[in-house]
Amino acid sequence: MSKIEWKITEQNLSQELVSQDNRWHISRTQKGKSEPEFFLSQWDLLLTPHGSGADYRACFETFITDCDEFMKKVAAIQSEAREHLQLLLQTEEKLLHEN
Repeated sequence: MSKIEWKITEQNLSQELVSQDNRWHISRTQKGKSEPEFFLSQWDLLLTPHGSGADYRACFETFITDCDEFMKKVAAIQSEAREHLQLLLQTEEKLLHEN
């Protein structure tokens, strides 16, 4: 019987953090001893503006309208992200002063 020799590879870690409303997703990956990498996405923004209609004109008109709505959505989500970041920074500051 032949002997099995195992090779030790670097550990690859992967973790997905999801907000309770499933809108915010953060993927965290780490390969070996390297620093972790994070990727943040907001699922309300996954579908980009688009246009549709019976002809070219209708497609462009609905696309332009959809762009307006998308920009409003982006502004609202950007504001939400800024508020969350501010809370994170305040919590960090509080924890630093407690120690």
